[in-house]
Amino acid sequence: MNKSDANKLRNKALETIRREGFIEKGDNVLVALSGGADSMTLLFFLIEYKVKLGINSLFAAHINHGLRGKESKRDQEVVTKECERLGIPLYIHAADVAAQAEEQREGLEEAGRRIRYGFLADKANELNACIATAHTLNDGIESLLLHMVRGSGMRGLCGIPPMREILSNGECIRVIRPLIDCTRTEVEAYCESNAINYINDSTNQDTTFARNRIRALVIPELKAINPDAEAAFSRLMRSVSKDIRFIEDTAESLLDEAAMDDGYGGYNADFLFKLPPAIRTRALIAAVRRADADTSRSLTEKKISIIEGVLETGGALTLSDKLECRVSQGRMLISPLYKKSESISDKIPLEIGISCLFHGRIYTPTLMTLDFFKKHQKIHKNLLKFALNYDKLSNSLYLRSRQPGDVFRPAGRGVKKILKKLLGEERIPTALRDEIPIVCDAQGIVLVGGLGCDERVHIDENCRQVLVLEKE
Repeated sequence: MNKSDANKLRNKALETIRREGFIEKGDNVLVALSGGADSMTLLFFLIEYKVKLGINSLFAAHINHGLRGKESKRDQEVVTKECERLGIPLYIHAADVAAQAEEQREGLEEAGRRIRYGFLADKANELNACIATAHTLNDGIESLLLHMVRGSGMRGLCGIPPMREILSNGECIRVIRPLIDCTRTEVEAYCESNAINYINDSTNQDTTFARNRIRALVIPELKAINPDAEAAFSRLMRSVSKDIRFIEDTAESLLDEAAMDDGYGGYNADFLFKLPPAIRTRALIAAVRRADADTSRSLTEKKISIIEGVLETGGALTLSDKLECRVSQGRMLISPLYKKSESISDKIPLEIGISCLFHGRIYTPTLMTLDFFKKHQKIHKNLLKFALNYDKLSNSLYLRSRQPGDVFRPAGRGVKKILKKLLGEERIPTALRDEIPIVCDAQGIVLVGGLGCDERVHIDENCRQVLVLEKE
């Protein structure tokens, strides 16, 4: 070990923080402190540069997983004494990970991670802090190799991201990794040059764990081939990360372009199906993520392939216990699991300026002059599909769902049509038809939301007041 390696760590960590911009002046930082070399290095580094980085307050959190008996108790005692000596407030969470893993039918590693990040997120939220974890370049390389051997896509080649966000009570908490570009050798050199005491976890030597086998057996062989293998992997991860960012940004932009702006939502299925496969896959993942992030994280390659098939042929696919993907009439909807709606037969009275709830959406009938309507229409292109001539109404208005036998005479078409047939011609998905607001007066239907008004109440130049059914 030498001082140059310790200085390399300082320079790399400072550059990572500068490049990623994840510590700002006045931030509070909660360090995930296991007591090992990596986390102790992180804590000492942040203490050393607290003023320079503009950190307001430093805290530490230790999770006792209850998996290693006396060793777990020893780790807790060591970090407690060290934080007391350094004057760093420490928060400890003891958990029976094995029992919770059995109860939730999870693996030990999965349960430990859930419990660990759950506690860290809640505590960070309470302290108005970001979370700092001590992941290093070596951790990123080990993750990359694990992803490869398990059959990962490009994202798996990025290793561990420098920063991510997790939720706690609806708040986004930043998880930052200042040491992500530093090697384990540099960590150990920093500990030696600063006389930092740290704990050696005996389970790190247990090669029954896949990550430990990679660390003990695979990495040394790769370094025998290329002594600078760590730097080579670092370049690979940065390069792939840039490519993925470009592809995913492009996919998000094209997904926006595929969005159907006609009041019913969803995406143009044919447009998405014709995208290049690499872009299409990421656009579909983004569409699911916009509906529910948890569901998007659980998408498998097989399920994405099925969605792509449904884009072409139509149909429905359950994505999770929350969401489904349904393609009908050329429209892809990512929505809560569909249950056929019961038609709302009750008539909901409509009063100007008074909002009402209809199939989970809020509608407000609003009056405006013809001139104001025309100006407003230039901004909101679909406004005409929810507007009618107020002067031609007959008595009071009410709102309801479609009913069997409904007929409608769309303004400007000169024909009367059965509403069911008209909705089919307009390619409105079956799952949405009962949710379409039908506005009636004493003589019958005057407006079908999203299609427009009846010929009897069409808006002409003699119209003084326009009624718009505004949707929140």
